[in-house]
Amino acid sequence: MTMSCTLRLARPSDAGDTLTGSVRVARSVGNPMAFSWLPADDRPQRVRFVRYLIAAGTSLLMVALLAFAHALGLLGTTPFAIAALATLTGIAVFYVLFRTGLNRRADDPSLTAPMMAAATCVVTYALYHAGPGRGALLLVYPMIVFFGVFRMNVRALLGVAALNFLAYAFVLVLLAREPSRLDEAQVEVLRAVALAAVLVWFALMGGYVHELRNRLRRSGFDGLTGSLNRSRLLELLAHEKTRCDRGAPAFCIGLADIDGFKRANDLLGHHGGDRVLQAFTRIAQEELRALDAIGRYGGDEFVLVLAQTSLAGARECAERVRRRTEEMIATQVDARGRVTVSIGVAEYRPGETLQSVLHRADAALYRAKSGGRNQVECDVEVEA
Repeated sequence: MTMSCTLRLARPSDAGDTLTGSVRVARSVGNPMAFSWLPADDRPQRVRFVRYLIAAGTSLLMVALLAFAHALGLLGTTPFAIAALATLTGIAVFYVLFRTGLNRRADDPSLTAPMMAAATCVVTYALYHAGPGRGALLLVYPMIVFFGVFRMNVRALLGVAALNFLAYAFVLVLLAREPSRLDEAQVEVLRAVALAAVLVWFALMGGYVHELRNRLRRSGFDGLTGSLNRSRLLELLAHEKTRCDRGAPAFCIGLADIDGFKRANDLLGHHGGDRVLQAFTRIAQEELRALDAIGRYGGDEFVLVLAQTSLAGARECAERVRRRTEEMIATQVDARGRVTVSIGVAEYRPGETLQSVLHRADAALYRAKSGGRNQVECDVEVEA
């Protein structure tokens, strides 16, 4: 196996590319309990952290509402202090879970259900002590239900709605021991029925939005590998081209082709071939940065989109993908079907067409294939 690209002079961005890869490897093999104040270079974890921030912001809004109720004399000092302290403690606990990575051990790493349950408990406690302000604070329950739209379908959201309604019913049962704390029966019945109707509506609408969101996500991704499909890939490349033509740093593409895939497919069957494609996609995604992407160009051919990356930096990334593919896929398929990957790398030149840069990457890939496979070729030589 050889690499035809040698380095002439690493530009500042190259050092950043190399450092990014090194940091990623260090994080993946380091102490899983290591704490970081900033989000890790992990796209799924960052998405979960954004959801956590939404939940934390909503919780702080609830504390502000409780503070307003306290200022109006509708909520006592002790209940307000307990509810606010519980909310802030919950925010801190979930932050630690996300920043240490402990959330990954859960069936749902986004911890949507635990965060919703914690919010329900605090709101229910506040409602018990809210007196005449109870009707206004009931509006927080639908907010909790709608937060589940990120991860829950209609059935799950209806379950959350039922839990919130039962929590309020429990408050009414406790208050019934002191009838003076309840409003007239007709008012309480209307309030409970309205709450049930609103909760059900939010659950149904939230489930509908959840399904639309899933359909939208699936529409731009390859069903087998989870990478971008060809249409979404070309849209991304067009976006990168426009950005670079306006003066932003150039991007590179890596055209990757699985070596010996047809033979592996014949020997292992279509299911084995599918596992090879899935394994390669997973390897590439782990080596790419958050601003990079991988898309399935067709069959066993993929395109790596490396944003704000020089040719030297792109070559290094492609080489990491090639090396890990050779090492990892060999352990996941039968030895007879062992496969490798060849990658052709090209840097976009402002003003050229996408067809042109793809053609140059394809020419580099052809040289990698004809030169023995299992190697990385650049469209132009980069000397040391």
